[in-house]
Amino acid sequence: MSADPDIARFQATITDLITIGNSMYDPTTGSMTAEVASRNKELQEKKTQLQEQIKQQEAIINRSNRDFTDVRDQLPETLPKKTLNFIEDYTLIIVCISYLFMVVVALQTYVMYSPENFLTAIGKGVSYSLILTLIFGALLYYLC
Repeated sequence: MSADPDIARFQATITDLITIGNSMYDPTTGSMTAEVASRNKELQEKKTQLQEQIKQQEAIINRSNRDFTDVRDQLPETLPKKTLNFIEDYTLIIVCISYLFMVVVALQTYVMYSPENFLTAIGKGVSYSLILTLIFGALLYYLC
């Protein structure tokens, strides 16, 4: 049994593998190492670019956050839960005033076109507006 052909085949395989390894990692040939180095450089540039973008975004966040820190510093540590803070909301005041104006106009129109006498028409109109207000109030309470 001769082992010379097997040894020659193993030597050829080892030589091929050494040649492939040298071409990949040999700095003088520059094939794979140049590609790896260029890719590494490209990724480093992308990393620094992303870090700069993150710094810019954090700067924007910090600048816009300063607007709210002044208000937060003026508030007490814990807000009272028994007081209503909606009185300072001008939007809610305007909505309430416009709703009351709508109720008065609807009441005047109802009394004007009602065939009943004046006091009965006002009584019915006020009761209808009270029921409508309660329904809207309950609806807003459950929605909000």
